[in-house]
Amino acid sequence: MEKRTGKFESIVSAAKKLFWKHGIRRVSIEEICQEAGVSKMTCYKHFSNKTAIAKYLIEDLFESGVKAYKEIYNSDIPYEEKVKRILDMKMSNAHEMSQELVDDIYKYHDEELFNSIENIKKKMITIYLDDFREAQKKGEIRSDVNPEFMLYFLSNLTEMFTDEKLVRIYPNPEQMISDVLSFFFYGIMPHGNR
Repeated sequence: MEKRTGKFESIVSAAKKLFWKHGIRRVSIEEICQEAGVSKMTCYKHFSNKTAIAKYLIEDLFESGVKAYKEIYNSDIPYEEKVKRILDMKMSNAHEMSQELVDDIYKYHDEELFNSIENIKKKMITIYLDDFREAQKKGEIRSDVNPEFMLYFLSNLTEMFTDEKLVRIYPNPEQMISDVLSFFFYGIMPHGNR
């Protein structure tokens, strides 16, 4: 991949628009090039294939998401407000994603992309586990719940996002993700009944 140029940004922007709407598998290099207004040769100067573009976008999404998460987590506001802001951020990120993209992120059978996503998951696990432990020490979350269980639960949420029975319940991924994350943080009891 070469340094960022106007054409590089055009390719990335076009791919994101198409991937977020149709998923990764359905979109072709030709469609990305057409949307970006570049030739295939120009596209291949920057990316070796469609998977490389998807990998770049997902890693960029992860890096910007971690930065935003850490800004919220390290802010001087009550923990409950941090959770609300993190949930809002997650919903904002999920707002434009189609179910096809969510499925492709978790089910796409490309080894390079799969390995990239697995590495991202491992990094997130470390971040969340450290933050859960710190929050427990500060008394911000329950100390009687094992942080590894919380992490296990969070890790298995990804399977829920591609479960066809669950997906059919919701009109869009944003509402499904909102309910799943809200359930994780607040359970089924009315807010304030702890």
